[in-house]
Amino acid sequence: MTRVSRGISLEEWEEKTKLGEKQKQSVYDIQDACAELPLPSNWYLGDRLLGSPSIGTPDHIQPVSPFNAHALSSRLLGTLKHNLSTADLLAEATAADTAAEKNGAHAIGSEKPIESLQEFYDWFSGIENEMEKGQEDVYRNHLSMVEYYRQACDDFLEDLKVTCELFDDLEKDYSFVDLRTRSLQTACETLLEEEDRLTRLADGLAERLAYFNQLEPIAKLFNSPGDDICLNEEFIPMLTKLDECIQYMQDHHEYRDSELYLMRFRQCMTKGITLIKMYVVSTLKNLGYEVYKQVNTKDATLGKQMTMYYVKFKTIASTIKSLTVQVEKRCEGHKEYQSLYEDMLQAYFQTRQQLLSPLISKKIQQLGPNDKDLLGFAKNGCAYMMSLCSDEYNLFYNFFQKAGEQELYNYLDLLTSYLYDYLRPRIIHENDITTLSELCNVFMMYVMQDENDFAIGVVEDKNEVKFGHLIQNVMEDAQGRLVFRSQMFIHNDIQNYQPKPQDFEITRSKEKVEGEERQKSSVVLDATASATLKIEEDNSSDTQSIQSSRSNLPSDTNHGWFPTLQKTLWILSKLYRCVQTGVFEDLAQEAVSLCNESLQRASETVTNLKSRLDGELFLIKNLLVLKEQLAPFEANLVHAGKTLDFSHVTGSLSSFQQQKSFMFNPNALIGLAQRGMPRVVEVSLDSRREIDFQIKRVCEEFINHCVNSCVEPLTAFLIKLSAILPAAVATKINDDKSITIQKLSARDVQEAIDQFREAVEERIKFVTRKLGDYINDYKMEQILMKPIETSIIEEYRSFLTRVQIESKEEGRIQKMDTPPMSTESIAVWISQLKDQ
Repeated sequence: MTRVSRGISLEEWEEKTKLGEKQKQSVYDIQDACAELPLPSNWYLGDRLLGSPSIGTPDHIQPVSPFNAHALSSRLLGTLKHNLSTADLLAEATAADTAAEKNGAHAIGSEKPIESLQEFYDWFSGIENEMEKGQEDVYRNHLSMVEYYRQACDDFLEDLKVTCELFDDLEKDYSFVDLRTRSLQTACETLLEEEDRLTRLADGLAERLAYFNQLEPIAKLFNSPGDDICLNEEFIPMLTKLDECIQYMQDHHEYRDSELYLMRFRQCMTKGITLIKMYVVSTLKNLGYEVYKQVNTKDATLGKQMTMYYVKFKTIASTIKSLTVQVEKRCEGHKEYQSLYEDMLQAYFQTRQQLLSPLISKKIQQLGPNDKDLLGFAKNGCAYMMSLCSDEYNLFYNFFQKAGEQELYNYLDLLTSYLYDYLRPRIIHENDITTLSELCNVFMMYVMQDENDFAIGVVEDKNEVKFGHLIQNVMEDAQGRLVFRSQMFIHNDIQNYQPKPQDFEITRSKEKVEGEERQKSSVVLDATASATLKIEEDNSSDTQSIQSSRSNLPSDTNHGWFPTLQKTLWILSKLYRCVQTGVFEDLAQEAVSLCNESLQRASETVTNLKSRLDGELFLIKNLLVLKEQLAPFEANLVHAGKTLDFSHVTGSLSSFQQQKSFMFNPNALIGLAQRGMPRVVEVSLDSRREIDFQIKRVCEEFINHCVNSCVEPLTAFLIKLSAILPAAVATKINDDKSITIQKLSARDVQEAIDQFREAVEERIKFVTRKLGDYINDYKMEQILMKPIETSIIEEYRSFLTRVQIESKEEGRIQKMDTPPMSTESIAVWISQLKDQ
């Protein structure tokens, strides 16, 4: 067993000698067979032979050897069905002896019959030895089998050791091969990585050198002979490659000779753009000269000329634009390219101007043969120039892109200057305000169209020329002339207007439509008896509302308006939307203020010529008209200015004179200079508020005047009553004398009431008639009459209250048998009287 002990563990053995399923099954079969070892076969057969002499040793029984142990074991297992005990062996031996005796000597295995005792002893000793030997054969066979098994195990262990050694050698060889294989793989991978690196390096070098290598073919193409090199199919792609090369050199300035190549690439770019510029300029000039020769022929009509001016140019537009676009997109950040692009623009505009200048001059002369019709000429001239500018605008964008828009408008402004040069002297010498206003409207229409397009976001439309910008100078001249003439008109016809007697006559028909609700305007007096004007406009636009007031001055006399009012509204209608808002507000504020002053003076004149009531109604009527007609004008009629305030100067001088001791004191003189300096005060004058204030004031005066004239008998009675001493006072004064206390009679009260009714009836009818003459507006008449009626009733109520108080025992009026007319009755009577 010492041979089994080796330097290997059971786990390693199991790991290295893994058996398959078939091998494991064989081991299990051997294990089952060796679980109970059988007796040796020779021992059993020997006993039988000894007990049965007749049975010889058969030939078919094979000797047991270690080499057929498995067969022996199988036969033993098949023969012996159970374990043999000692008693069974003896019984069987006895039976064998009995049989041996019957079978004879041959059966007992003797070669010859036993004849003597010595032979018997020999035979018996032989048999005895065989029996002993037969008993020991089982153990000898088992020992030999064990030895065989041990030898087999030793051989197996030896073979296993050899196998392990072979496996160790195989493992070493495998490790060696694996190491070499890995080394080879690592070497191959290193070589592949190096190959990839070198390939990438070569590709990177080729990619970088590609930009450097572009210089030669680009320079060769740009230096080719001919004027139309830029029309070559490879020209524009070469420009794109040039952009890439220049950008690459700028991004990699650390490369060797990158600055040199960058300089050469830029030189090539400048050369290419110069070639484009030379071709474009020469092509435009040649085409312009060709068109000029064709339009100057005798049979060239105006239509043919226009065709030549535009169709010929459009035939080359696509080719030129493909080149100009290349220049334009490279102009940013490069002044030299921008200069070349401007040279192309200048050549284009110069060519077009030389062709169109004679045509424009001729057309303008045809449009303006009559110098008197300035408005018609301006309309036709603007329409023609707008059409021409629109055509030029569209033609320009057939050649160029948006970059030259400013130069385009400068060119169009130059074309429009022909119309401006013809219009300006006529506008300067034009004195008719209506004509100037219409001219401003014509020009403003184009300007407003551009502003509306900008307001709604139409700012990138290349098909629309902003013509309002081109006629800005003409419009400013017309506006300036209109403002000047308007200022002269305001100064001469409003501020310095001398009224005539017929200006104060009432020129309206006597027909009065009672109950008619006028929707044009209404005046509402609030709770404080102030009058304000409320305009109820329909859905018409502001332009229509203003247009209704733009009537000629002679036709306005039918309304009975004062001339300065007519002229103020007329001049405002001519200025509105024709000048800037700030200018209009200043002129409108000045005109309205002067008109208000003229109306105040005219009201005083009417008061002197007719009556106070006529003067007040005249002023109310004209102020209401002025307020109503100013409502559609969307303007802030506020004048903000600065003036000097000398109010505190007088007080400072007075205090200084009172303190004569400080007269020669330098500090006092300095203090006087500081305190006595006039102050600059900001003054804000709102013409609309001023009109409202004047309307309120004159309405209050009118109402108070009417009420006072109606209640004058009541006032006289109350004054007379006040002159009589009350009874208590008279008694106290004349305590010792018996006097008669004076009292007014009921007849005096009734006479005062009758006179009051007569005055009210007369004044109400008179005022109603005057309102119809001046105002001629039922709603306005009711508004003015309502506070008069209310005030009269309140005065009568106060009168009745006083009469009732004084009619008591100690009062100054005798007791009345018949009560006077009640306040409600007076109110009903006045209402009926007013409706008559």
